[in-house]
Amino acid sequence: MKKKTWEKVTAVAAAVLLTVSMAGCGANEKKEQSGNGDTITIEFAEHVANIEEQEPHMMKIIEAFEKEHPNIKIDITGKEVSEHNKQMTLLADENKLPDIFWLEQAPAKEFAQNGYLYDMTEALDEYGINENLLPGLVNSCIVDEKDFGLPSEVMMAGFFYNKALFEEAGIEEAPETYEEFTEAVNKLKDAGIVPLTVGAQDNYSIWAFETMLARYGFFDKLEGLNDGSVSWNNEDFIHYFEKVEEMRDNKTFTENIANMGYFEAKEQFLGGQAAMFNSGAWDIGDFEASDIAQNIGFFWGPTFSDSEYPQQIGIKASGGVYVVSAKAAEDKELLDAIMQFWQFYYGEEGTKIIAEDTAALPCSQYEGEVNVEEHPVLATMIQALNDDWEAVREPFNSLSSTVAYGYFDATFGVMTGVYTPEEAADYVEDLHSAER
Repeated sequence: MKKKTWEKVTAVAAAVLLTVSMAGCGANEKKEQSGNGDTITIEFAEHVANIEEQEPHMMKIIEAFEKEHPNIKIDITGKEVSEHNKQMTLLADENKLPDIFWLEQAPAKEFAQNGYLYDMTEALDEYGINENLLPGLVNSCIVDEKDFGLPSEVMMAGFFYNKALFEEAGIEEAPETYEEFTEAVNKLKDAGIVPLTVGAQDNYSIWAFETMLARYGFFDKLEGLNDGSVSWNNEDFIHYFEKVEEMRDNKTFTENIANMGYFEAKEQFLGGQAAMFNSGAWDIGDFEASDIAQNIGFFWGPTFSDSEYPQQIGIKASGGVYVVSAKAAEDKELLDAIMQFWQFYYGEEGTKIIAEDTAALPCSQYEGEVNVEEHPVLATMIQALNDDWEAVREPFNSLSSTVAYGYFDATFGVMTGVYTPEEAADYVEDLHSAER
């Protein structure tokens, strides 16, 4: 696998800060708003139910943008991700999509192929957006050599852990190998601590396990999975599902996993009632606002000695994408306003808000200081982003929505005892074979 190029962060322990470099706008000056002075309203649909709490950076950026562009208004609404996805599909069928909206990569590519999205290839260069993005996030949603999406976040996923609970159980450092992971789980159980909280009711919340699948050769097998020369019921993937089954049998997961969702699992972790939580960089804000912020660590998940594929890999890529509807692009003044907003969002002003005001990982190159004492989780994630583990994308984004969610269901099916490893593999294979 080819290692992605990322802007590196320099950790200066003595100064307790982290720095990265910022690319300026260069020759691409901001465009003046076109139009006759009338207010232009941009309809924006997000994938979170409570935007103020879950994506505070977005609200702050919109406020700053509207102040600078008084005759452009952003009308933003949000729904929980599964509801959002269903609504976008329905609106696409009715030709009533909002002007800009969030999509997971697989449906975004399907929307692009169906003609629902605006091809931003030229606009991203014209408005100077690509030159500001982190190198690994340029060209985040390519279909037929055309660019249809902008990165909504730096997709980093793995296991967060409570250092205090690890210490209480006698665990000195985060595990790296599967054997070390199992040993840590056993120590946590002996100390009366729930090892890992997971919410099976939200089947998308399986990010760290996707990295585990990648360690069993997912990307090497992807072409064969798509053309049918490789089945999901192969030796490596069976080993993956067997490891999940072993975790279940070893009581690694929350006892009531089948009755919990992602948010309940996060609440359990932040309440100090579980030692580990499978999540990603999008939760930095919630983690830093919690009582255990100073005790939260991160690791990429266990490596496996029974796999011949690269093990020191981590998901460090673009997650979902922001897209522009083809219908909105038909209105040139509206399209110009939309691109001005993205120019602001990914430019110096928006990036500074993301990094400094809301302590999130920006998708653009950034030069500034992050105080480790004030933002310990952000600092931890920046260090992980720039470690020497190879960067891979999320397997979910390489599959159709049907197959991807089928894989999620299969993994949770093994976690909850509904499927054996072979049954789980066959379930996903049946879904994938139907699309070949």
